[in-house]
Amino acid sequence: MKKYFLSLILFTFCFLGFSQSGTSSPYSFYGVGINTFKGSIDNRSMGGLSLYTDSIHLNLTNPASYSQLRRTNYSLGITYDSTSLKSDLANETSTSANVNYLAVGIPTNKFTFGFGIIPQTSVGYLLESSDKESIPNTIDRYNGEGGLNTAFLTLGFKIFKKIGLGVTANYEFGNLRHSTTRFLENIEKASRIESNSSLSGINFVYSLLLREKISNKLTLHASFIQSPEFKLGSNNTQTISTFSTSANSTLDQISVDLASLDLEKTEITVTQKQTFGLGIGQDTKWFFGAEYMKSNGGGLKNQLFNLNNVDYKNGSRISIGGFYIPEFDSFTNYFNTIVYRLGIRIEKTGLYIQDQSIDEIGFNFGLGLPFQGFSNVNLGFEIGKRGSQNEGLLEENFFSVRLGMSLSDLWFVKNKYN
Repeated sequence: MKKYFLSLILFTFCFLGFSQSGTSSPYSFYGVGINTFKGSIDNRSMGGLSLYTDSIHLNLTNPASYSQLRRTNYSLGITYDSTSLKSDLANETSTSANVNYLAVGIPTNKFTFGFGIIPQTSVGYLLESSDKESIPNTIDRYNGEGGLNTAFLTLGFKIFKKIGLGVTANYEFGNLRHSTTRFLENIEKASRIESNSSLSGINFVYSLLLREKISNKLTLHASFIQSPEFKLGSNNTQTISTFSTSANSTLDQISVDLASLDLEKTEITVTQKQTFGLGIGQDTKWFFGAEYMKSNGGGLKNQLFNLNNVDYKNGSRISIGGFYIPEFDSFTNYFNTIVYRLGIRIEKTGLYIQDQSIDEIGFNFGLGLPFQGFSNVNLGFEIGKRGSQNEGLLEENFFSVRLGMSLSDLWFVKNKYN
């Protein structure tokens, strides 16, 4: 098992090294990009619920869930997205792929700890606009890439038999690059302005988890997660250049003196979030739950861009979902041991463009396929929509395919017999 996990690590770093951006959404221009991580594959297949936890899976969005883990777990998630972009003028289709997470959880006698890395947000867009009424005709090309990554360390433990507590320390880091290029018809030279930001910051997430038996079969699940406000430091550079379109070479380039504009070092505020969840279920049989997340507005403003038509207000997310297992310990019918998951996610991102709320909705379903004892492969699918065509904006219809591997092993167990 440990050799197999080493292979997974090597595969993941190769994938990260050669994969393209994890999004192709024009809305990734704003703030620090589109949030591409919304939980592990099994949780996302239930509408993104962070409420449910068990003893063999990692729940990466709820630190207190680590108090339930009984086996060492290695988790890896990968996503492929196909997105259709619609506006009043045109329709386009794009695809993207990214690694969702790579994480390890290790239980001990007193507590459970875990660590890993998560590509948290992604910037990836390529757009063009033309003005045929100007003389000469102009074409503006907008391009962006990068994103924010999270390296985390989590500690979870029980204070009573029914109550678990958890805390996660996150180190956020990443780079964002935005460029605008202007081409003039029949003119060989083009101009470009490019902005680069190097981001870093530390934040903490705290949570509480309650599991209470209310009958011989039924268990009540309740959860609260608190993510306090924090600051992302941003070191910025900006260049203006001209280049030859025929030779594709830079002719001249100057650096903008951002220090004199007080923009060389800035801060991006990530506002606090609170998540409440409640559910009920029968262990190893079924579960149904609902969750509400709210976030304060006013954050994520990038001071390098003065955008008068953009605002950040309060955001929220409602997740409803669950799972069903026909017969988890069946030895005669493999299909009876499969976990069938279903959920819906309705989200207000808090981003407003021209007074239009950029909302998301996603319908999720998935399968948990057991293999090799307590290990399993999780397949997830989501059909959803982001944004709208009002006020000349873009509507995105997306379909996502997700693959997650959850490998369980026993560590620190003494052999009773030689």
